[in-house]
Amino acid sequence: MKSIIFVLIFALSINLVGAQESTLDKVAKEVCAYFNDNTDELKGLSKADLTAKLGVQMIQRCLKYKEELKQDGFEFDISKGREEGKKIGAKIGVSMIKFCPDVLMSLAGKKLDEEIEDKKEQKNDDYTTVKGKIKKFTGKEIFMLELKDEGGKTQKFVWLSNFEGSDILLELGYDKAKGKTIQLHYDNIEIFSPKFREYIIRKRIKKIEFLD
Repeated sequence: MKSIIFVLIFALSINLVGAQESTLDKVAKEVCAYFNDNTDELKGLSKADLTAKLGVQMIQRCLKYKEELKQDGFEFDISKGREEGKKIGAKIGVSMIKFCPDVLMSLAGKKLDEEIEDKKEQKNDDYTTVKGKIKKFTGKEIFMLELKDEGGKTQKFVWLSNFEGSDILLELGYDKAKGKTIQLHYDNIEIFSPKFREYIIRKRIKKIEFLD
């Protein structure tokens, strides 16, 4: 008799947990699903880019469930800036532990090559600086510069607008620029991808200094 009662209580507790799923859990599940469904696209990104991608996904889901979150006592106001995002982001992160702890572990942990890269990149509030050799240029409508950094990693940067050093690059020519050692300054921006039908993070060239 006791075993039957235990089974009934256990079954009822499972049903209650399912029925009481919070909106934060919905958001967390969808963010987890995004990372699990796009492993091929995401595996080549740096920790900084992955963190930025996580933030974008959280914001998109919070906007999607804005009214439901408000009913649950979480009023999300994007106009309040980064601090507002950090507050609800921390809560979503706690919920994500239940559904995809491996994703959070990969974001929290640093790989050796990323630690080396962090030491070689100097950061300030406006841009990130990296040193390396120009590998090649690609693209037609939008130009991409590929750089092999000092750690041997290939990074891609988008050439969206005029920047300091672009005149030297144009005068030199793309073929002659290949193999040149440069110091490149960039920032991260969001651009809309028609392929993925969402906003993605790209590194925008801010300045180039030729070192040889």
